[in-house]
Amino acid sequence: MKKILFLLVSIISVTTHAESLTTTQNAAIKAGVAQAMYDSVQCWNAADLKCFMDGYVNSDKTLFISGDKFIHGWQASYDHYKQKYGNNKQGMGHLDIKIEDIQALDETHAFLYGRWQLKADKKEYSGVTSLIFEKHANKWQIMIDHSN
Repeated sequence: MKKILFLLVSIISVTTHAESLTTTQNAAIKAGVAQAMYDSVQCWNAADLKCFMDGYVNSDKTLFISGDKFIHGWQASYDHYKQKYGNNKQGMGHLDIKIEDIQALDETHAFLYGRWQLKADKKEYSGVTSLIFEKHANKWQIMIDHSN
C-alpha cells in the first residue's frame, strides 16, 4: 500500500513538471511510448517472450501488479509470464491493446492507460492496464505494470 501511495504522490508531483514540457517534447514522448507499446505487442504476438520482456526495465525495481499479486523484479515478471503463458504461440495467443491515453510526466517518464484483450488456447481474457514508462538509453520501457 505504501508503494502505491508513493507512486500516486510521485505521479501528482511529476505531473506539475510535465506542464513545462513543450508541445514538441510532449508529442515525441507520446510517440515514443506508443511505439514501445506497439513493439511489445508485436513481440507477444510473435510468441517471443524475451523480446516482449525487452519492453520492461531490467531491474529489481520493476513491478508487475495483477489481481492480488505484486511481482517485484524483471526476472520474477519474466518467470510469471513464462509459467502462465509459456513461450509458444498456443499459450501466448494474440494480444490487442487499445491505448486510451498517454501522458508525459517529464522528459523520462510517461503514463499510459488502456484496455487489453488476449485470445489464447481457446480462451479469451480482457481487462485494463496502466503503465509507467521510463526512458533508458534512449528507449522507452515499462517500469510499473498494473494490469487486471
